[in-house]
Parts: sequence; C-alpha cells; structure tokens
Amino acid sequence: MITDKTYKNLVKGLCAALSFIIFHLSFSVALSSCSLDEDNYNTLDQEIAYQSPVGFQGLIDACYENIYYLYGKMDGIDLLEMGTDLWMNGGRDGSHGELTNYNNNLNTSTGVLRKVWTGLYATVAYTNSAIYCYQQYWQGDSAARASIGEAYFLRAFANWNIVEQWGGVMLNRTSIVESGAGNGRGIRSSEQEFYDLVISDLKEAASRLPEKQADRGRADRTAAQAMLAKAYLQRTRLYAEGSSERKLYADSAWQAAQQVIAARQLYQSDDKQSGSTKYWLPDNNKQNQENIFVEAVNHQDGYNPEWWNRGRTRQYYEMAIGSAAQDFGVSATGWRYGRANATVWRPTLYLLQQCFDPREDTPDTRFSDSFYFRYYIGTASHVVSKSNWAKYGKDVSLYNTRRPSNYTIKGNVKTALDLRGTGFNFYSDNGSATDAVFEMDDNDAASTAAMGCFTPNWDLDSAWCAQQKFLAAGPNGYLDKVGDGPTKRIGGLAKDANLRNLWPSLKKFSCVKYLHSNQECEQDIAIIRLTDIYLLAAEAAVISGQHQTEGLELLNAVRRHAALSTRAAEMEVGPESLTIDFILKERARDLCGEQWRWYDLKRTGRLSQEYLGTEGKNPFITSFQPKHLVRPIPQEFLDQIVNSDEFGTNGY
Repeated sequence: MITDKTYKNLVKGLCAALSFIIFHLSFSVALSSCSLDEDNYNTLDQEIAYQSPVGFQGLIDACYENIYYLYGKMDGIDLLEMGTDLWMNGGRDGSHGELTNYNNNLNTSTGVLRKVWTGLYATVAYTNSAIYCYQQYWQGDSAARASIGEAYFLRAFANWNIVEQWGGVMLNRTSIVESGAGNGRGIRSSEQEFYDLVISDLKEAASRLPEKQADRGRADRTAAQAMLAKAYLQRTRLYAEGSSERKLYADSAWQAAQQVIAARQLYQSDDKQSGSTKYWLPDNNKQNQENIFVEAVNHQDGYNPEWWNRGRTRQYYEMAIGSAAQDFGVSATGWRYGRANATVWRPTLYLLQQCFDPREDTPDTRFSDSFYFRYYIGTASHVVSKSNWAKYGKDVSLYNTRRPSNYTIKGNVKTALDLRGTGFNFYSDNGSATDAVFEMDDNDAASTAAMGCFTPNWDLDSAWCAQQKFLAAGPNGYLDKVGDGPTKRIGGLAKDANLRNLWPSLKKFSCVKYLHSNQECEQDIAIIRLTDIYLLAAEAAVISGQHQTEGLELLNAVRRHAALSTRAAEMEVGPESLTIDFILKERARDLCGEQWRWYDLKRTGRLSQEYLGTEGKNPFITSFQPKHLVRPIPQEFLDQIVNSDEFGTNGY
C-alpha cells in the first residue's frame, strides 16, 4: 500500500504533523525524531505545513500507514480470519486461543484488540484531518480533489472495520486540528450511523478518485465501488431476513458490484493453466489485473513502514516441519516454505474436504493454487534413518541397507546463483548471490522424485503410505475423522501423535519471486480482488431475490476461472447451488486466508456455536456466545474516558 515515493512523502507528512498525531480521547501515535535530507517541517505550525503541497500530500500518505499493519501481521489475521470454520490452532489456549477458540482469555486487556483499535482510530484521525485541511485550503485544486478521495475511502475502510469488530462505539467525524483531543467522554453511535457515514464516504470517494492510480496501492474509483458493494452487503445483517431494507441494501450491493465487474477482467483459463493459477503466478504479483485494492510492498529498497520486516504471514500457516517432515529431509529453515518457527494455524477438516474437492483428479485448481502439500527436501539427498522408517509406520521389509535407493531421497536444490535471472530473487544481501538453497519441485520426470512429505486434502491408503520413501498422510491420517482421538470431536488432532503435526501449508503469502529471506517476503498483498466481488454480487442476488440468472452466471464464472479451459464445464452448477451456504463454501475455496472469513460468517448469521460446533469445523470452539459477535473494548480506552461504566465493555 505504501510504495517508495509514497513512503518518502509519508515521512515528510509525519514530520509536518508531529504536533497533530494524538488521536481522539488521548490515544497517541508516538513518533520518534524525523530526519530527512530535504526540508524538515517539524518546527512549523501544522496548518501552515498542510498548506504546502508536500505537507498535504504527506498527510494523505499518512492515512495509509495503519491499514498497513492489518495485512501481513498476526493482529489482522487474529481478528479478521480466525474464530471461523476454516482454521484451528490445535486447541492451544495460550497461543491465540482467545480469538481462534473464544476462550476465557478474551477480555478488555487482550493486546491485539488494543493494537487494531488504536491503528484504526489513528486512520480515522488522519483522514479527518486531511478532509478538514482540504476543505480549508485545497478545494480549488484538482490534484487535491483526487487525493482527498483517498482520505474518504480510507476513513470508510477504517470505520467499516471498527463497526464490524466492536459494533456501535465512537464515531468520530471531527479533525483534532479543528477540535483538539476531545472532552474525555465516550459517546456511542449506532451501527446504522456508522454505516450511513461509511456509505456516504465511499460515494464521495468514488466521485473524486481517478479511474486508475499511477502508484500501486493507492485507492482508485474501482476500489471505492468495490468497498461500497461490501458495505451495502454487510449492512444487510442489520435487518430481518426478507425485510424490504435487507433486500434494498442487497440490491444496492449488486449495483455497486456491477461497476467493479465492468471495470476489471478475470484472467482467462486455457488448456495449461486456470485463471486462478494465473492470478497466483509470481510474475503477476506486482501488476495483477484482478487486484482492486492492495497493500503495495516495496521490494527494491525496503521503503515500507517496517522496512524489510514484511511477509511473515506464511509462517503462521506453515506446517510444523521440524516435528516430522524434517525426518524425511524437508528443511525447517527452508526458503520455499519459510522458517518453521512461528506456526500457529492449520486448516480445518471442513475447509479441506467439505469446501475443497478432496480428489486427486479434481478439475478445481484452487487447492493446489492455495496450499503446499508436496514438500521437497532441502539437500542434494537425504537418508531416512531406520528408526524413523519404523517410527512412521513404513514397511520395514523395504528398508534394505544393500539397496539405499529404497530409503534415500534424491533432492533437487538450486543456489541463489543458479537461479539468478530465472525470476527468483534473493534480496537479503542486496542482490548478490547467497549460499542459501531453494527446494525445487523435482529432479527428474517422476512427480515424487525429490519429495520428502506429502499431505494432500484427499484420504490416503495407509498401506500405500507405508511403501513410499517419503512421509505421507491424508486427512484420515493427520486429523481425527472418527471423533475418538484426543479431542473426542471429528476433525481434531490425529490419534497417531507422530502424524499430528502434518497438514497442508497455505502458500498464498509465499511468492517466491519476492523472497527477501526465509522469513520475509516482499510480495504485494491483495486486500480486495475481483473474484471476491463476483461472489458478493452472487450473494446479493440471493438476498435481494433479484438478478438470479445473472447471479448464477457470476458464480459459474468464478468456478470456471478455477479450472483448465478443457475442464471448465465440469465446474458449472445449476440454480440449486445459488444459496448462501454454497456461496460461503465458494468464498472459502477462493479467499481462504485473505482476511474476510470472520466478516462473511457474521454477515450471514453463521457466527454461532450451532454452526461452528458442527462436525469438521473448528473442534476447539466449544463456548461461542452472542457477546462474541463484537470484541471487548480495549481497557486502555476505557481507562481514559470519564464514563467508562456508562460506555460499557461490550459485555466482557
């Protein structure tokens, strides 16, 4: 979201704004000293600074900063993706269990809540000030008119997340430049009032923003229309099913989505690659025709709010390689899969086998597009020890010391120098060759030649697994599909403790072209993309009761997009599939891990113990309560207002 030029301006703007950045009710965004070779504005009056083009543009750029921390960070994943039907953490209450499992540790002192609350309200503060300064000094300037559209968009984006996470809390429309830090009282606004402002802001943004921005990561007109479609559809949850208001907002979401669909094109499948596969190609990451709003990460110079410290997301979804797969040669510090030192979440049985098609010969490419399930060894060869051969249930008759090919896996690794010029980039030492090696897929025509571990989403025969030199387990091996294992619930931990740390690893955040280290990846992260809007439009058609034929065609367009052109017909569904439950599964197949799932379940009324507790979904969610539909209000905020009892804690 912040490119090199944007980030330089952002720093200038922060220096200019140094005396301003205390957002409402004394929540402060601390800034250390700002040092630039160019002019330093930190001694100037903020209003004078914002009357300069550099100061005003710096303020616009600063509006993006805190959105940056929602994506590629654990905090945003915790609140936007977890606590749903798609992911579990093995029941570890002390490791993000408060938000993944809704345990008793979720309270007003939960740290991630404070971070996200503070960041979102800081965005509101920046955007309020930008809008105020525009109205005071810049209304006659055409460039400023377009730039202020970004502020309207980002204020709407922040308030949308605030109201969905915390409900009707503080709705702040006033700039601190104008009003000061506030009077110390907390005044709640209704969810309807939040949505009135969100929708108004997005309409304003769409009327001002250009059709296309020159810099990646900046909001444009299509991004505003896409967010407007999301806001209209999410607002339907405030009204009774079948009510005129619910249908009206759904139809408004449909209309906004059509503007987006008309402005963007899906990648077309051919007989070699699906459109979905093309979307995820490394060469398409920085310039992608399906992306609508992205967090743009600078991979060349590190001009990001945390410089090179980006792209750790892939680690959080990674299989615990060091536990079992390492015994078969897969590197726990490898480049392809990432350093396995921050593993938290794994896919549920529901995602693996009820959403994705659990067949090896499926026409749907999205499971293979989204997950690593073939893990290749990180050395030239690996000898599986006899003890490990027996430990994991291999056929001991195949372990013959006179036939080492039976238990020796031949690897295929390339150094940075080998890969230079082939599209792989190793940025950790500024472009010079490193001694790091990259795990390649195969070393010959055999598809399993260099593979050390195999964890597909389809069940595997145990006798077949015992005869392979690599470690292999399907969901019937690495999950409990009976319900008599450690959790006594279907989809929990496997009965065989040796297989519990195996699963497919989400690879959407492992764009190999932009690896900076085995922990960091400087890829852009899509926030809103086109298939999301297609599916939102199909859902809007269901809720509104209108556009049924067109809605079904949009649903099928997404499904065809996920298959080779030669198999697209196999993906098409009929009118019976135009339902909320089917579309939710389709959204899981397409968008898992992209931080929309919690909102999807909340919008559709599926955030409940009845839904989350059904077989195959998160088996560790056992006590979801209605209060969990909103988050605890951070204690630091409550401590800084004089009427915290009156304001309330959202029931925590």
